[in-house]
Amino acid sequence: MIENRRLSEGSAWIALEAVDDLPAAFDPGHVLGLGLMIDDQKLMRHAYTVSRGTPSQRRFEHLYRIISGGRMSPLLAGLSAGHEVFFHGPFHTPIHQEVQPEAEQIILMSTGAGVGPLYGYAEKVLSEGESRPMTLYAGFREESHACLADELQSLTHRYPNFGWHFTLSRPSRNWSGLVGRVTESVPERVGMEGLSRAHFHLVGNGAMVHLVKNALYRAGVAPGRVSTETYFNHSIPLNESEVEQVAARFSGRVMSVGVE
Repeated sequence: MIENRRLSEGSAWIALEAVDDLPAAFDPGHVLGLGLMIDDQKLMRHAYTVSRGTPSQRRFEHLYRIISGGRMSPLLAGLSAGHEVFFHGPFHTPIHQEVQPEAEQIILMSTGAGVGPLYGYAEKVLSEGESRPMTLYAGFREESHACLADELQSLTHRYPNFGWHFTLSRPSRNWSGLVGRVTESVPERVGMEGLSRAHFHLVGNGAMVHLVKNALYRAGVAPGRVSTETYFNHSIPLNESEVEQVAARFSGRVMSVGVE
């Protein structure tokens, strides 16, 4: 382990460097199983998504959520530089391989620690010459949970085709950004033009990912222009009324809500 630092309330950034002789060419969106040896006899493992990869240095980094009462993340957060962490993988498809080259713009949406691989993807492809308009939307509950704002702002200074917005579901009175969940504040900003031109990549809570994915399909976006990664709530049931409401926000339709 090279680095392990807190970024916000409940989130941390870990940087690792492979010390074996096997390839370590990992990119944002790849998933690795990280492992910690417990009591010198038991290996505890959990999957974490790569936020940034530097194959030439055999280095890879993760933004991860520290779950209070969790099995592994509190142990991981307590480690310091030099500690040995095991890993295996990769799994999943890196983001840059999922975004359709035919799309005219790229819209990235996340909740919580899902902002990590989206930031890493944007940093990677923009540095490699990506010129399409790209906007990142990240949802958090409170300001203290938000992270990577400085890093994202740095990208806007270097790349005029990149923009980003945070949206909070429980903002303070001093908050000047977007308000509401990602499903509430983002669709109207995307609008019909975005629906017809963009590739959407969604990362985070399954409740958001499944709802937005199905709302985009309902609004007319082809399945090939929506890619996803779900962190938890993988099997949460869909509420058809919510899907229709979010689809209406994307397409600019006005829905009447009945009162019982």
